[in-house]
Amino acid sequence: MVGLTAVPDGHLWTESTDKRLAALDLPQIYTKPSGTELLQTLDLLTIKPRSFGASAHGPVKSRAVDPTGLTRYLTSIIASPLSWLDTDELREAIWDAASARLSERSGRTAMPAMSRVFAIPTSSGEELTLTLHEPSLTADNLGMKTWVSSYLLSRRLHSVLESTPQLVPSSSTAPTPNPDRTLRALELGAGTGLVGLSFAALRGETARIHLTDLPEIVPNLSHNAALNVELLTRTAATVTTGVLDWSASPETPPAAEEQYDLILAADPLYSPEHPRLLADTIAVWLSRGLDARVVLEMPLRDAYLPQVQDLRQRLGKFGLAIVEEGEETGYDDWETADGAAVAVRCWWSVWGWSEKL
Repeated sequence: MVGLTAVPDGHLWTESTDKRLAALDLPQIYTKPSGTELLQTLDLLTIKPRSFGASAHGPVKSRAVDPTGLTRYLTSIIASPLSWLDTDELREAIWDAASARLSERSGRTAMPAMSRVFAIPTSSGEELTLTLHEPSLTADNLGMKTWVSSYLLSRRLHSVLESTPQLVPSSSTAPTPNPDRTLRALELGAGTGLVGLSFAALRGETARIHLTDLPEIVPNLSHNAALNVELLTRTAATVTTGVLDWSASPETPPAAEEQYDLILAADPLYSPEHPRLLADTIAVWLSRGLDARVVLEMPLRDAYLPQVQDLRQRLGKFGLAIVEEGEETGYDDWETADGAAVAVRCWWSVWGWSEKL
């Protein structure tokens, strides 16, 4: 077996040559490699999901290792008792890592829980860094995955917040907005919290935001807010999280001071009922003030185009009108059967009360 090293892009190469590695070049179980050697090798074999963004970036993987035989190699580690290693804890760590590498090679939905890092642009040209935890995916927890529309909206927020007319705190009783009052924002269907946490960090002490979702989603949402406490503290941001079920109307309508100047939502439509539920929720919680806004971003998937149109019509019937809109394309972290990136066309829009525009 030849020595291994990692180059900056994460590929595996031999120490003495740029030859692509084969599975047989990796530490073999019959040689009884050390636990450290196995863990280092398994770390270098990590595959992360595709990145989001404006180009079809591939998954981060050890492309310098020939995939032929890797499944058998990983299986051999999992099947081995690793009896020459000193502790149960070390053996468990190796089995867990090998199982994770095997899962990563079974598609995005098979990947284990992960932490992902996102760079959020600011109006000054700098970037803020958010870290989000995503549990392993199952059919009933897709709300705990970060979707490309959330990524695109989070990167658009710095320009949306500076669009004309300027978004400022509003009041349903005062004829002009009070610039000294903190802007109140609400995110609906926040998921992993990328959009809401980005907004909080960008606005800092000038706003406070409440991130909401269903009961099973909120614990991970709260965890992600806590995970980014250093950034939120540094930017003087105020973030709260809580349950908001669109199908459960409040017993009494919220008072004017309980409503929100800004409502955010990304990729919120997954059933024929969602346009009605989302529109009704927005109508309840959006302030009637001068510069109240709704900012939406959603993928234009063929199967859900009728729901997007339904939502547009319902918001219009409530008296909301589009201030700004556009389309953009990102790449979600799913892959086609041949491993190609999947382009996702998204529609973004900014809404305000039509009689106020």
